[in-house]
Amino acid sequence: MQDNITSLKQEIEKEINKIWLKEPEDIYALSKGYLPSGAGIYDQYFSVLVMVAGEVRSLAIHTFADLLEFARDEEFQMSHLKKMVKRMLKIDCGVIEYFGLSIYGRILNRYNNIVDEFNDKEQFIEITQLMFTLTNRYQMWLHQIFPWRVSVFYKQIHPEEYKKIYENLRSL
Repeated sequence: MQDNITSLKQEIEKEINKIWLKEPEDIYALSKGYLPSGAGIYDQYFSVLVMVAGEVRSLAIHTFADLLEFARDEEFQMSHLKKMVKRMLKIDCGVIEYFGLSIYGRILNRYNNIVDEFNDKEQFIEITQLMFTLTNRYQMWLHQIFPWRVSVFYKQIHPEEYKKIYENLRSL
């Protein structure tokens, strides 16, 4: 059991070092439209990119940050933390790989599967902190490759314009 945890720790550390300054291979493939799972509709990958970027952002900003905060709280026991991980990662573990992040998804699933083997909070915090770092690096890379330029096609309207639209709609 300890070998599984040590192996996971080494894998996460290796991946963090690998992607610190170089785009992850799975994000590169996704940014070029390559989705081995076939995820997406109408022969496009934009919707998949939006979905996976949102999932990873949530993991980075909320899930792993919250798990670390709870782990440092005396009221939370290991049994609570293990249940929380299983519940909080349930959907993400099912879709991250499907949405194209094969490397990150594999590591996330390993973490989720191994969490029951953690012996104490210190070990939980150590590995979860690594997952937090890895996830934030992935989120940063996804943010960098996101095609923000398409946003110019979604112009805001001002209150006066909306009032006219709303009044026209009501008169129908």
